[in-house]
Amino acid sequence: MGSACHQLGGFRLIPAIEALIRKHRVDDAVELKGAFCLEMCEHGRTLKFGDRVLTGLTAENIEEKFAGEILPRIQR
Repeated sequence: MGSACHQLGGFRLIPAIEALIRKHRVDDAVELKGAFCLEMCEHGRTLKFGDRVLTGLTAENIEEKFAGEILPRIQR
């Protein structure tokens, strides 16, 4: 996580994402890891899942984004 993401509070999203991975029991299908800058700072905190880039992530919308964007793309 870069310094801009960290300053924007990105570090607060990590525990929330880890909790969602556990809650939905997809730890065998999802690996959470840090990345170098995705050059999307103007769009807020960013997460990449496969070829999909999710921007504007907040503590308030992370569960909705996870359920709507990540869970449907996990093949069971």
